[in-house]
This record gives sequence, structure tokens and C-alpha cells, in this order.
Amino acid sequence: MADKVTWFELPAFDVKRAGAFYKDVFGWEGSDMGGGSLAVTSSETDEELTPLERGSISGDISPLSEGFDKPLIVITVENVDKKVEMVKQAGGIVVLEPKLIEEMGMIWSIVQDTEGNRVGIIQTA
Repeated sequence: MADKVTWFELPAFDVKRAGAFYKDVFGWEGSDMGGGSLAVTSSETDEELTPLERGSISGDISPLSEGFDKPLIVITVENVDKKVEMVKQAGGIVVLEPKLIEEMGMIWSIVQDTEGNRVGIIQTA
């Protein structure tokens, strides 16, 4: 089975303004994630923000910063280290080496494909 896109991240100059935009236009609900970020959902979710509606994903709107100036999709994989090696072998590069984020119970990395697109990959720890 293929790895799944499970999250998205949108950079914003003004997170509150962007949150209001997506609520007004698409009906997305937002909640404070801390650190200036806003979690956004487009359907009913469980307590971990996992959508209960098939085909829907949740995400966040976070402050725009150096290295985070374009939307990012996040793919959940079984083994981040293995995927990072596969990215390198396929001609991509590693932007952020895998690191454990204990408070979220996951291992996180950012890679770049052969076309310059950045993609987040996560593994539940």
C-alpha cells in the first residue's frame, strides 16, 4: 500500500488573517496549536485532528519563515530513515534530517524532490 498524504502546512504573513480567509471561503475551522500556528480542519476530526471523513486531511497555517515559504504536504510513512535514503537514491535531497519530536510522538523530516518541491515525511514514534 502506498504512503498517504495526511497533513498540509500553509505559510502565512498573518496567520489570523489567513485563518479567517480559509474559514470564510472554505468553512475550515481553526484552533490554536501554539507557537503562532493555527490547526485547520475541513471535516469532523478526532482529538488528534485525524479527519473522520474519508478523503479529507487536516493541516495548519503557520508563520512564514526562511525555508517555509511555500505550501508543504506531509506524507506518513512506516520508516522515515528508509524513505530519506530512497529520496537520496532517486536524486532528491534532505532539507531537514530526521528528528524525533517527542511531544507529538513522531519522527519528522523534510525532503526535496528532483523538481525543487519540498515534502514533509513523518513516522509515528
